[in-house]
Amino acid sequence: MAALRGAVVLLLGSSLVAAGCTAADPETRMSVADPQGDVFVGGPNLGGREAVAAPGNARTDILRTTVEHGDDTVTLRVVLRELRAMQYLDVSAYVRTDRSGSSPWQLSALTYRRDSSIDLYGPGESDCPGLGADFDDATDTVTMTVPRSCLDDPAWVQVSVRAATMDYEARGEDRYADAVWEDDALQTGYSADTHYGPKLHHPES
Repeated sequence: MAALRGAVVLLLGSSLVAAGCTAADPETRMSVADPQGDVFVGGPNLGGREAVAAPGNARTDILRTTVEHGDDTVTLRVVLRELRAMQYLDVSAYVRTDRSGSSPWQLSALTYRRDSSIDLYGPGESDCPGLGADFDDATDTVTMTVPRSCLDDPAWVQVSVRAATMDYEARGEDRYADAVWEDDALQTGYSADTHYGPKLHHPES
């Protein structure tokens, strides 16, 4: 799992782009559709190209992402084209808040062969026993829940979501050895930038 995290970091890049929108009243929830088939793959054996289209990869193909900033938790629901129970999948969210400064929190939910985990990494204390992750292959939905207290009780959050996977059976000179497939929930096609949704405010802020 650590190998995938490292590969994803290399592929995603480090620049940040805000994809914000405005509203008359503070938003607490967003639900965003993502086009089917806009998955890309990048790796050392792909002819030196940064990334190439991989529309046939269904397990990382995000169709809709919903984020809700609730009273006590921030909840993310990611609907995929096909969530395969035995396959490796990493769904990661970068979370900016009014308290996080220049370094966002990273929420990573991983599953492989029906074993799953979720971790929170960030600018402060990252131990958060209230984290939750559910991989429901019946509805092709990944749900992640993080207590607001683990994010220092922010007034607002901005979230970026990506799904990624690797093929652990690919070895050596195989075209897809060490390759990473990924899809950005807020971006059509490939971009090395990180795209954030609008600021979602706490209901009482």
